[in-house]
Amino acid sequence: MDVFTYGDHRAFVAAEGWEKAGERAGHVNYLLQVNPPAAVLYTGISHGADSTEYFAPDIRSMIVRQQLRVTETEFWACVNEGKLPERRSDGYSVGLRGRQDAPPPPQNPGLLRELEREFGESAAEVAGMSDTELRAYLAVLWDRRARDTAGGDTVTS
Repeated sequence: MDVFTYGDHRAFVAAEGWEKAGERAGHVNYLLQVNPPAAVLYTGISHGADSTEYFAPDIRSMIVRQQLRVTETEFWACVNEGKLPERRSDGYSVGLRGRQDAPPPPQNPGLLRELEREFGESAAEVAGMSDTELRAYLAVLWDRRARDTAGGDTVTS
């Protein structure tokens, strides 16, 4: 069994092109837009972002299946061999079973209003996103606006 480290998580998100969405006090978050804006995936490292510690098996399983939305086989193929997972339009990998045509969950009207008021996006443009995905998408949009307002990219390491 492979040991799942913070470095493995970072290697996966780097290989697949996830965007760093923020870093505060050791908490690092990443976003991946899949068939934008049909799905925005969100993953984060809660503690020890600069650590070589490993994730416990239950945490590993939750991160891989619920946040990265791939199978463990796809995860390791990406980390070890650079093979990118094939994704459906809802962001899940083809390797994960589930109804792609399941009805979308109800969306938070406040988040939808903020998207429309601040960024001119309609509910139809983000249909199917969960509240977590809407929040993540808003975070990316606010970050981009802040960088544009500041007159360029600010890089944090």
